[in-house]
Amino acid sequence: MGIPKMSASAKPVIVAAVVTKAELLELADWEKKNSEAKKAASDAERNVNARRLALAEKVLGLTLDELKHLGPDDAQRLFLLRLNKHIWTVQRGAPMFTFEKYSEGRYPAWKALFTAVAGEGRAAQVQIETQATYSYRVNVELP
Repeated sequence: MGIPKMSASAKPVIVAAVVTKAELLELADWEKKNSEAKKAASDAERNVNARRLALAEKVLGLTLDELKHLGPDDAQRLFLLRLNKHIWTVQRGAPMFTFEKYSEGRYPAWKALFTAVAGEGRAAQVQIETQATYSYRVNVELP
């Protein structure tokens, strides 16, 4: 869509917007960097979660799902209880650690709850009637 400009005769003149090679190449570069960063973040999250799981199982005797439902005070009590009962210990020279809450929220499974109350048919209808949303990235075809 062009940008209307006024000429001397007061009639609108459409001037086409120009997309430059430089801005497309720059965007393509940032799209690639963004994709690589998201992949790296996903890999890092997968790796840190595996290590958290191993530590939670060893120290607390819990899976990450079980730990997610344990409040901070209860997690601390379990941590100390199992430490004091010598169920686990820290290697000499290794730093001490704690399980620290970094977020809290309530995330009900809305679809499952809605289906239980209103039925599968109504849940499917709501899903069909809900407007779809889309996310886009720009794919620049490089030579």
